[in-house]
Amino acid sequence: MAGALPSSPVTIVTGSSRGIGAAIAAALAGAGHRLVLTARDGERLQAVAEALRGRGTEVLVLPADLRDEAAPATIVQAAIAHFGAVSAIVSNAGTAPADKVEHTTPAILRETFDLHVGAPLAFARAAVPTMKARGSGCLLHLASTAGLRGYPFTSAYTAAKHGMVGLSRALHAELGPAGLRVYALCPGFVDSDITRGAAAAIAARGKTTAEQAFARMAAQNRIGRMHSPAEVAAAVAMLLHDRPAGCVYDLDRATPGFVDASTS
Repeated sequence: MAGALPSSPVTIVTGSSRGIGAAIAAALAGAGHRLVLTARDGERLQAVAEALRGRGTEVLVLPADLRDEAAPATIVQAAIAHFGAVSAIVSNAGTAPADKVEHTTPAILRETFDLHVGAPLAFARAAVPTMKARGSGCLLHLASTAGLRGYPFTSAYTAAKHGMVGLSRALHAELGPAGLRVYALCPGFVDSDITRGAAAAIAARGKTTAEQAFARMAAQNRIGRMHSPAEVAAAVAMLLHDRPAGCVYDLDRATPGFVDASTS
């Protein structure tokens, strides 16, 4: 495919010390990617990296806090210095605050936007010049169906994920003519530490149990169940490998696919 990723691509995966991010790293390792793993928890990140190295994957570990606006550029520069290039960036790191709107503070909103919109934009700003020069590259943003519709008690998260989807659409329109692909992958609720933490936060308000809250979240998915991290990781690997036309990929459907592929 014209403009396709190289046979042994170098891919940055953020938030890769656990859950969805660790599953994405494992799936990409299995597909032959060389990996740059970043997250705040350096100890857990090293454990993920060692497991992948044991399978023969070349891994660079760069612990970082993506709330620091300088961190994405530092990571991209270090990856290029180590591997010579960056082929793709999977922006998975994030937070999922769950609370009533009256308890959603400006600080919560800022942090959520910094991670879900500010960090992916900073990665694009740092990586796009060399990707353009090569005529190839991919930016994949782990968005959510919360970026396509609304859920109660998630005002900051839903607003930020709409921002991430909008950013993806804008970058897709801008960078597509230069041979780059930009995707917003949108699963519904995923059985992850973050989702279970949100269920626990809902239960802490005393009107339901964590198990009931978790079940209600699963029921809001159109597929009628939680997505698994492995299912999300497989979709990431498919998009990076096949690089199909389109931008916003809805995973929460009986037949996953792009939302209006001709324009999205």
